[in-house]
Amino acid sequence: SKAGKPYMVFCHEWVQAGDGEVNAIPLTDDLRAAAGEPRLLFHASDAPWCQVKHHSSGVSGCVTDGPFLWRTADGMLLCLWASFSEGGYTEAVAVSSNGDITGTFTQVEPLFMDDGGHGMVFRGLDGQLYLTLHSPNQHLEERPVFTPIREVGSRLLR
Repeated sequence: SKAGKPYMVFCHEWVQAGDGEVNAIPLTDDLRAAAGEPRLLFHASDAPWCQVKHHSSGVSGCVTDGPFLWRTADGMLLCLWASFSEGGYTEAVAVSSNGDITGTFTQVEPLFMDDGGHGMVFRGLDGQLYLTLHSPNQHLEERPVFTPIREVGSRLLR
């Protein structure tokens, strides 16, 4: 958080929750224990493009996977996360309303809808921002992909 309080951000998986969740829980300063209750940041179904999946256990729902937080230069907090869309595995972005983990997260245009996910952002030694993820989302065919991106205001763009 902006106040320097540590949090752990995690998924409550769709197989358990039905509609996958991304949650945050405050941690003690030494990071050894929870310092409160989990707070729901958003559901997978908040993304209008999210497709329902059917698990062999009989559960159906929307997937949340691989949350990654990124703070933009203008102070906004983004949460990258993965789910399924018409294009396959999709790297999504949610934006906090107040630039903090305590804000309301709104889904914006996904970064990658071409069957890849578990994304992260990093700045290369050359100063270029990159989105890295695995694609395709096929067992034993997954490969790392590095896509140059840019930060424009409170958004990441390919």
